[in-house]
Amino acid sequence: MATNKPAATPTKRRVTAADVGRLSGVSGATVSYVLNDVAGQTIPDSTRERVRAAAAQLGYVPSAAAASLRRGHSRIVLVVTEPALHGFVTEPFLTAIGARLTEGEFVPITHQFTTERALRALVEEIRPYGVLALAALSPELKADIAAAGVPRVYSSGQGDPTFRRPWEEEIGALQANYLLDGGADALLYASPTQENLRTVMARSRELGVIAVCASRGLPPPRHIDVSMDLDRSLTAVASVIPREGKVGICAFDDEIASVVLSAVQRLAMRVPDDVRVIGVDDTPFAPFLSPPLTTIEVDGRKTGRALAERFLSIEGSEPADAISHAVAKVIPRGSG
Repeated sequence: MATNKPAATPTKRRVTAADVGRLSGVSGATVSYVLNDVAGQTIPDSTRERVRAAAAQLGYVPSAAAASLRRGHSRIVLVVTEPALHGFVTEPFLTAIGARLTEGEFVPITHQFTTERALRALVEEIRPYGVLALAALSPELKADIAAAGVPRVYSSGQGDPTFRRPWEEEIGALQANYLLDGGADALLYASPTQENLRTVMARSRELGVIAVCASRGLPPPRHIDVSMDLDRSLTAVASVIPREGKVGICAFDDEIASVVLSAVQRLAMRVPDDVRVIGVDDTPFAPFLSPPLTTIEVDGRKTGRALAERFLSIEGSEPADAISHAVAKVIPRGSG
């Protein structure tokens, strides 16, 4: 028994360079030369105009895959992140990087770094225009990526064991200078405990504090490991905080600073008379602490855009290894 089936909708065939060539009376190769502005070809202007008119009439769109093969790379920029990159500043930072790359007609793709082998495989698979790594890549890995035909390679770290980040050191230096200029006699640095993924960032900020102390002829800051357990943190703070003079505590971020504030007050020390405390991130809760928390505001959007601009301005395949400056400022409040 016959059934009445609806006729299948024909699939529209993709217009090819050969179609443009037939309509304009030239070869497919000539079409490619004209539409890709290939240098060194003696093609009359009248022919070029005829090819472009035929392409417009047919609605021809060049194949991105074919273009990638000709160039040896795609328009993809692989933005490599790491687990430590999270928090109030990170989201606008990454968004700004992606927006600036998109403005430059690139396609940003984010990849969280796990192993060198996985990153090498991904680079080989997608043939990116560039790798913008917000993680510390080893010199060997950077060289391998460049050797794979990637025109631009940027790594925010040198691959050294301490994962130094110059812009993070600048944030620590900003904290230290502010507290010392305000009358602190000595500094402490409050860091998250080792199980926290952001300890690598904390170490870089602490290096900035250490450098300021050295430049002022002061001893290096005593280190405090702070957890979200108040009793443990109270014991840690009590074991290192001096009872004489005016001490300044540079906390890795506002969460750590809030625990430090509570611990100091339980030790019956006055903030900011005896102890000055400064955090980082200017989190929404910072103004509501008692006293309100002095902190560092990091402009993630401006910092991300500046990094993307730096990446796009790299000449040739020469790698750059540091963001020039953190876009940051002190937000003074009652704790500092």
